[in-house]
Amino acid sequence: MSRPATTTGTQMPAMHERDHFGRAIAAALLLEILVAAIVIRISTLAGPVANHRPQIIKIQMLEPPVKPKPLPPPKPMPKPKPLPKPLPPPPKPVAPPKPPPPVPRPIPHPRPKPVPRPAPVRPVPHIVPPVPAPPPQPAISAAEIESATERYAALLREAVQNNLRVPREVEMMHLRGTTTVAIRVAPNGTVLSVSVVHSSGVPPIDKAALATVRATRFPEFLSKMPKTPQMFELQVKLRGR
Repeated sequence: MSRPATTTGTQMPAMHERDHFGRAIAAALLLEILVAAIVIRISTLAGPVANHRPQIIKIQMLEPPVKPKPLPPPKPMPKPKPLPKPLPPPPKPVAPPKPPPPVPRPIPHPRPKPVPRPAPVRPVPHIVPPVPAPPPQPAISAAEIESATERYAALLREAVQNNLRVPREVEMMHLRGTTTVAIRVAPNGTVLSVSVVHSSGVPPIDKAALATVRATRFPEFLSKMPKTPQMFELQVKLRGR
């Protein structure tokens, strides 16, 4: 029983080898037939060629290029050596401390002798001589007062007319008129009040008359006039050109 089993195991590899060999021969024959058919086909297409010699093509197998050896990595640059630290400057010579100046001794001053106080002087009473009374002024009559007042009123009219300014609208409209104003004047010539007593009927003329009186400087009262504020009436005439 054991002998036939051994014969069968040794025949199996031989059969496989014959099978592979037969397949290789068949493949070689098939390839040769295929090459012959291709050559015949090419010769029929190209036509008859006299004295055709097969061209021998030399095929030279080139060796694969040798890969260059990788360059070695560059050597690291050596680190620069640190510069030596500069030496500290030599210490400056320290001058010895100067001795403190001698403390000045106080110079003894002689004590001042007490000055005797002078005896108090009694103030001499200042005697003011009596101011002589002003001489009595002569009495001013009523006629003199009236005459002085009329002359002062004339000065007022003259001062107002000399300071008169005709407004532009009065000139353009060729207006004219007379405004009577009442003026209350202080003894020093200051205008205390001014108002219209009789209107000219033209408001611009009345307004110009009041403005002129307020802007005019009047003289002081005359010597024979009363030293109290007085009321005067003036006529202010305006006429456009």
